[in-house]
Amino acid sequence: MITLHLDEHEHQAVLELLEREIPNLRHEIHHTDEREYREFLKSRERLLEKLLVTVRTSAPGTATVVRMAEKQPHSIS
Repeated sequence: MITLHLDEHEHQAVLELLEREIPNLRHEIHHTDEREYREFLKSRERLLEKLLVTVRTSAPGTATVVRMAEKQPHSIS
């Protein structure tokens, strides 16, 4: 478990990054032919979606607790 304390500007920056990256991942998933890499990207998308929900439901300046039960695979070369 990780606890983050984000001020208002950091909170907004994390939201913007996640909101921009998730659609980029979806585009990459759609255009990826290699099954193993596609599964890695889908797993990454699920992780970012969970993180986005957590950040959206927390108020800036408060502790954001992120619990990631799903183990992420190592990056694929």
